[in-house]
Amino acid sequence: MPRVSGGQQEINMMLDKTSHPQKTGSEELVPSRYAVRVGEIEVLVVSDGVLPLPTNMLGYNADPAVHAAWLKDMFLPPDAFDWALNAVVVRSGGQTILIDAGLGLDPELNLPRAGQLIKRLEAAGIDLGSVTDMVLTHMHMDHVGGLLVDGVKERLRPDLRIHVAAA
Repeated sequence: MPRVSGGQQEINMMLDKTSHPQKTGSEELVPSRYAVRVGEIEVLVVSDGVLPLPTNMLGYNADPAVHAAWLKDMFLPPDAFDWALNAVVVRSGGQTILIDAGLGLDPELNLPRAGQLIKRLEAAGIDLGSVTDMVLTHMHMDHVGGLLVDGVKERLRPDLRIHVAAA
């Protein structure tokens, strides 16, 4: 929630708090969030982690030699790559909008580097109860799974509006 200090409004998503890891020596290789202000709109990109995928998913119908050369040219490993999973928080006026809910942290999926969104939102000072709207870009598990995590539903506002495109 915003705090009033010296006549100015302080907001948890301020650039100096969200663009840097909170602790030195973090096990994260890169910062897990980046913030930018567009006019009066605050935008925060938060990493949900990475999903390891086989490289044969990219250009699966390409000639194998061309595929291998392309992977090398793109500095991608020949067997698997990390697919970045991100969500976006937008604050404008009195609204806090979360775009996508992330994969969720399901131990049965055996994806230890994915499903980090809830933890990383908390580290950025974003309280789930402050989210007024959620936009689900589509219904794949890596975009809605965060809503299925135990205890998340209870932390969301009862008047949360979830927006999904009609089929």
